[in-house]
Amino acid sequence: MLDLKKLIEGSADSAEFDVTVDAGDVSADVVSGAARAYGKVTNHSGLLLLEGTLEPDLRAVCGRCGNVFEYAVPVPLRAKITDKVADSADEDEFVLMSDCAVDIEELIRTTLVLELPTRFLCREDCKGLCPKCGADLNEGECGCDHSERDHRWDKLLDYFDKK
Repeated sequence: MLDLKKLIEGSADSAEFDVTVDAGDVSADVVSGAARAYGKVTNHSGLLLLEGTLEPDLRAVCGRCGNVFEYAVPVPLRAKITDKVADSADEDEFVLMSDCAVDIEELIRTTLVLELPTRFLCREDCKGLCPKCGADLNEGECGCDHSERDHRWDKLLDYFDKK
């Protein structure tokens, strides 16, 4: 928990944080890892604003080739903190605190889930696996004959020949 009591009372200008959480279970494609978040919370005339950086240090499975690789793309961390919301529509815009404290670990995990890619790629130009033999095409051609085509699409060839 991040204690914000001194910040709310005005006896501190900001509240700094530096927290590391286990992040091995934030996605089915994450094998292991942690996430470090650091920054500060400042009081802007009653509105508490959390600003910082979230640095994941994860081992993830590539969605194309299946290889495990290091994923460490930083994410900006921003949140508005309040102790109550006037309207239930505002609940998504604010992080609620209780007893002058915020569960920073929950905020980090939620941000990770929302900001991580839906499909991890070991590199942007990952070639994936051969659909015939399963060889990793990033390591070179496999030698399979790929000239064979799916005859269910032959009607489309007729369509293009007419034009």
